[in-house]
Amino acid sequence: WSFQCIRLVVLESIDLWLLGAFSVMSRQTALLSEIVVHHFSISVPDLPAAIAWNGEVLGFVEEPRSKFPQSLRAAFMKRGALRIEIWQAGAGALVPAHRREPNSDLMEGGVKHIAFAVPDLQARLNDLVKSGVDIAAVRREPTAPMAYEKSPCDLSMGPAFAAFIRDPAGTLIELLDAGRIASQP
Repeated sequence: WSFQCIRLVVLESIDLWLLGAFSVMSRQTALLSEIVVHHFSISVPDLPAAIAWNGEVLGFVEEPRSKFPQSLRAAFMKRGALRIEIWQAGAGALVPAHRREPNSDLMEGGVKHIAFAVPDLQARLNDLVKSGVDIAAVRREPTAPMAYEKSPCDLSMGPAFAAFIRDPAGTLIELLDAGRIASQP
């Protein structure tokens, strides 16, 4: 896959949160009253391809690798304070077909996806489409359902509020329009 580098800018407030400038506070009775996101982890069938995609599309940079048994390969990638832990076990496996669609994935238990706020999502969608990134679904309004669109760059239905993209293994990643989510309750 050959992608032009696309700059993904995370909202400054989210960046501060991830840096630990302030942490998620819960009721004082919570066993873990303060938590901060450190990383998320994905399993892929092709570690070098995943490293390239996460670098070129999402702007993550690979960190030094740890040593693991031969059947297990891993890499950490970092962008700001957020890290992705990428694993390839043996030959690896693609994300199952039913987990590649946002609406059917909701029917499965477990973690669903990571979401990034980006400035001017519609312009970013145009860049992503031109670069060959797989656009899984688009939501035009906050209360509208996520749906596949043959032409996500078409503005006739209004600008995108949210969209799901897929990495080469089929992992869903949500993108939200930073300006539009800021005005949501």
